[in-house]
Amino acid sequence: MNDENMTYLSIIIPVYNVELYLGRCIDSLLEASGIEKTEIILVEDGSTDNSGSIADSYAGKYEFISCYHKEGRGLSDARNYGLNRAKGKYIFFFDSDDKIVPDKFSKIIEAAANSDADVLLWDGVTINEKDEVFESAFDKILVHRGLNGKAGMITGTDAMVSQIKDHGRIAMTAWLRACRRDYLLDNKLFFEEGIYHEDELWTPLVMTGASKVLYIPEKVYCYRIRDNSLMTSMKNQDKHAGDQVHVLNQIYAHYKEKISDKSKRGVLLANWAETYLWTIKNYEVWKYDCSRQIPRGKILASAGSFKAKCKALLLCLFGVKFYCRLAGSPERSAA
Repeated sequence: MNDENMTYLSIIIPVYNVELYLGRCIDSLLEASGIEKTEIILVEDGSTDNSGSIADSYAGKYEFISCYHKEGRGLSDARNYGLNRAKGKYIFFFDSDDKIVPDKFSKIIEAAANSDADVLLWDGVTINEKDEVFESAFDKILVHRGLNGKAGMITGTDAMVSQIKDHGRIAMTAWLRACRRDYLLDNKLFFEEGIYHEDELWTPLVMTGASKVLYIPEKVYCYRIRDNSLMTSMKNQDKHAGDQVHVLNQIYAHYKEKISDKSKRGVLLANWAETYLWTIKNYEVWKYDCSRQIPRGKILASAGSFKAKCKALLLCLFGVKFYCRLAGSPERSAA
């Protein structure tokens, strides 16, 4: 399957106001053996700092790096823009303030050259502003626990179910996987534009449609936690809440329509209900109009554990606002 003339991996990097991190991001890729058999696509999305110039400088030095400049329309649009221009066998969506571990990433390039899986999975670690690895609450969702020891290919649905059964969480981030380009394009698996939490919608659609998933048990990705990042700043709380409700309602409809195995669908929906209960309280959804879109009956019907059923019953009996006051904080089950 290895073709010396093939671009094995397209690495799509949206770039927006990351002048402090972009060089470190790209340099980590350049240290990986085999990187010349990839293409790196930088999509500069209306930055107001020096990010565009930095991106241009790398594109000018390396034939396999290209840079596109476009009007700022957000992360999903930039990723879709890169996907439509990519030529690689596999697609990897890489955030521009993060890094990879070069020797581990070389194994991903090798897997991309030799695999026919729809999706390649790997693990990650958290790093700080100084690129130092440290323990954080995110560590539980950066490792695909439940998949260790599973040799060969499994389906994407089975991969998700295994993670839920093992520790109740699913890694929902786009950058812990590479997807076969033809698989994404044939199934129109683009990111929904104009929303937050786009990964949490895209990932279940990708995974449940994948018939061949290969897990590579290596800590490849370095996820940077910084004070002014999108997910740590939590600005526009009303939009975060509304978009999360929108995403969860979409996921429910997808599971009901696409997952034919009742047992596996039950596991996925129970995880969905746990995530919804966490979302309602954590985002104080009762403050916003999106609270009217919460399917309380579906959450109760889907809840799996006794604790989740009790919380869902409170939600149904007393409504969103009183649920938030009465219920304890549910343990989050997805990234």
